[in-house]
Amino acid sequence: MKTKHQSWVVHGYISLQENQDIVELLHAKHKGTLPMEISLTHAFLVASLLLLLYFLSSPRKDLNGHGHLKSIPSPPALPVIGHLHLLKKPLHRSLSALAARYGGGRDGVGLLSLRFGARPVLLVSSAAIAEECFTVHDVALADRPGLASRRLLTDECPSIALSNYGPLWRNLRLIVTVHALSAHRLSLTSAVRATEVRAMVKRLYGRAGATPVSVRETAYEFVVNVIMAMVSGRRMAEEDVRWFMALTEAGLAAAGSANRQDFLPVLRLLDFGRTRRSLAGIAKERRDFGQRLIDEYRRLNPRGDETSSAPRTLLGDVLRQQERSPESYPDVVIRTLCMSMLQAGADTSSSAIEWAMALLLNNPDVLAKAKAEIDAVVGTSRLIQECDLEVLPYLRCIITETLRLYPLAPNLVPHEASRDCTITSGQYIIARGTMVLVDVYSIQRDPASWDDPDMFMPERFVGGNVCGQGGKRMMMPFGMGRRKCPGEGLAWRTVGVALAGMLQCFEWGRVGEKVVDMSEGSGLTMHMYVPLVAVCRPRQDMDVMLKSL
Repeated sequence: MKTKHQSWVVHGYISLQENQDIVELLHAKHKGTLPMEISLTHAFLVASLLLLLYFLSSPRKDLNGHGHLKSIPSPPALPVIGHLHLLKKPLHRSLSALAARYGGGRDGVGLLSLRFGARPVLLVSSAAIAEECFTVHDVALADRPGLASRRLLTDECPSIALSNYGPLWRNLRLIVTVHALSAHRLSLTSAVRATEVRAMVKRLYGRAGATPVSVRETAYEFVVNVIMAMVSGRRMAEEDVRWFMALTEAGLAAAGSANRQDFLPVLRLLDFGRTRRSLAGIAKERRDFGQRLIDEYRRLNPRGDETSSAPRTLLGDVLRQQERSPESYPDVVIRTLCMSMLQAGADTSSSAIEWAMALLLNNPDVLAKAKAEIDAVVGTSRLIQECDLEVLPYLRCIITETLRLYPLAPNLVPHEASRDCTITSGQYIIARGTMVLVDVYSIQRDPASWDDPDMFMPERFVGGNVCGQGGKRMMMPFGMGRRKCPGEGLAWRTVGVALAGMLQCFEWGRVGEKVVDMSEGSGLTMHMYVPLVAVCRPRQDMDVMLKSL
């Protein structure tokens, strides 16, 4: 009998065992070891599957009998594959171009109908419609599409971001919010971030001037150790950080919105590129790492008690709950909580720091203004503290403008409609089972709403005001509605204090005379295509403070 954590595994897809059986038959046929009747049977099954996909993917003239509704614009589609052939890397740029070209973009209705194989997809590029979707229809659009690659990656239990709306998701989110991400718990862990800022500055001081610095690696080490301390009360070794960073990036790249094997069952059955094996390997490494965290904590705290002088941790709180209610807090759920925080939090926040530093290096006047604000508020005799962020408004404007130009998830984590719903005063329908992508990248660069939308202008947010020329101006880099990222508060603190520490203590410059390459990578989250490497030198007026670290 399936448990409540296992029932999602087979929903809507051929089971993994059936996939494996078919793959083994294909291998046997290739080696000439199959009898002719089995070979012909398999060929007939594949042909039947392709024919079924063709009919399923053919556009319907009347969606669910709602003939009075307006038709959502859509590019020409091909049989079986739908619009997958139109998708290029980076995906968010490709989708934005399709929306602008076929009437769903900046000058159109703000909707574009697509098909990824047989899966209907709705791209929302209108701020007003996005707001309606995640207010009026928030519950109807709170599910996640059950993509095969994500099921393989998350193994026995989906993460907070990828689990369907329901009891499991509510339980996971409640636990992580109460025990790690609430305003109260974040205030209690400010000392952790202060310790890690000090460690980051000390490491940079030891390396400064010798060789150019990888900003992303520096930021990632800082953020992952902040979250690791909140989760388990310990730090990662430098080599472990690099391994964990590579593991996270591989998983997020595979969990993007347009993995063709998710939408074309034939590719999934044949397992081109050994994708399934690769995903299973990533899942195993994630599972083993999460279990090691739990086992190590139990070994160091055999009775589940943390010392009175040590700050409370997520693992300590949840393992105490497990003792009281083992069936509600199995190890698989605890592993999921730990990995959700570590992987999602470290990847997005370190990327935001890297994008912000790249923008500052390409805009030295903004960089100088940010340093002047920090010097005026904090001075040079002490290191920046988290409480100083409240009186550094221009720094916050820089971070906000960075998130506007380079949102952490440019199409958000995909949503799925759990029931039919009509939008824009009943003009259009989002049919049950439709995957909904929100084009945050285009919404936050819409020239109808933002002055000089592609320019880096932190001043547009000074005073809490947004300088635009009318229209609906919306910022949603952390999503919106009940599926909004629960780690937003932690992200603002970690990005703010890390960036302020870097600017306060060091002079930053580009490697060579060329401007920093701002090309965007592809994936569920937005990385720099060319990782940022910069020159870092200690500031002379900070020398005494730096030597005291």
